[in-house]
Amino acid sequence: MNTMVGNPGTSPDGGTNEFNPNYRQFLKITQITQPTEIFVFLDEHPDSIDDGAFFNQPETVTGWINLPASYHNNSGVFSFADGSCSLHRWREADTLRPVELISIIGGPAIPVPTGATSDFDWVTEHMSTKN
Repeated sequence: MNTMVGNPGTSPDGGTNEFNPNYRQFLKITQITQPTEIFVFLDEHPDSIDDGAFFNQPETVTGWINLPASYHNNSGVFSFADGSCSLHRWREADTLRPVELISIIGGPAIPVPTGATSDFDWVTEHMSTKN
């Protein structure tokens, strides 16, 4: 689940997530001004599953903390706050990591190479909105 939707368990102050303070924490569905653009659930890469939350820090970490899955012909499935769902095809090779059945949890973020940020940017744009 998108960690920017719902209570992340860190007592967000006034709708601010402590790890992503420049982005809106949506505590109620009515706070999402563009529900067709903000995802709630997604497929996560098996090697990065560590809990029920999908989390990245786009302003402070230059890489994937949680990596989306690419089970469906190099695409990931997203369900949005309006109830719709869709596939999103990944464009960058570094997003399309094979399942190795090893944990990437707790290690360094998976780097997003300079000039190859379209997938990371797309996910960031669909996780939340800027404050």
